[in-house]
Amino acid sequence: MSQRAAGARLSDRQRLSWLRLIRTPNVGSATFRDLINRFGSAETALEMLPELMVSGGARKVVGIPTMAEAEAELETARRAGARFVGIGE
Repeated sequence: MSQRAAGARLSDRQRLSWLRLIRTPNVGSATFRDLINRFGSAETALEMLPELMVSGGARKVVGIPTMAEAEAELETARRAGARFVGIGE
């Protein structure tokens, strides 16, 4: 059985941005991947989301999770012995 080479690891900042993006209401796995492909990073996608929502007809911008919320979720996962693995890791 051959092992697949692991991709580059996400930095802590990237991991937090990925978590914030995937936890944003109405962003599922396909939309998440489309946004990463379109903008090159979760951080840039997060910056563009409010504009995309408004241009897409949203009456209000839905709540994008804060950095503090993402940090708390990662810490809770770490305490439970879990970790988040990004695509390609």
